[in-house]
Amino acid sequence: MLTFNNISSEIKELIDGFDCSDEISVEFFLKEQALKLHQLRSAVTRLYFDVNQNLVGYFALYNDHVHVFSNQMTKHGWNLPDGLDLFPAVKLHYLGVDVRHRGKRYGEYLLGEVVELVEDIAKISGCNFLTIEALPNAVEFYQKYGFKVRSRQPGKGELYNMVLKLDELEE
Repeated sequence: MLTFNNISSEIKELIDGFDCSDEISVEFFLKEQALKLHQLRSAVTRLYFDVNQNLVGYFALYNDHVHVFSNQMTKHGWNLPDGLDLFPAVKLHYLGVDVRHRGKRYGEYLLGEVVELVEDIAKISGCNFLTIEALPNAVEFYQKYGFKVRSRQPGKGELYNMVLKLDELEE
């Protein structure tokens, strides 16, 4: 079982030891940007620890919106209010698992935590989508959990814009 804490300067040593060297942007965000964005209330970063208090992974969330055209609603069978094209969302800004703790389904666990949080947000604030800009090697992982590719961003390191419609989740 994993426990979590929000990012703070008190656990900088653990953060500095986080190794996600195969995804440099994921490691860089945690070590260089996450705390500042958290302190500014621009993104919330949760750190997850195993029973030995090893930092195994993290994710960061912030508010977002999705621009959905009527043809996309039809294509995906999304039931959304008529006359609108912008819908509230939460962005999964980063999700990373330390390379020393891979293969233990921690990524799946963290994504489950994200979905649970976003569903709670939707109950008090309104939220239709969970969004992510996925790295190419993560697209299949997110598709396995119901995310759909909306577009590709060739100018941003081959990121894929993906969405998950919250009411499509199984109860």
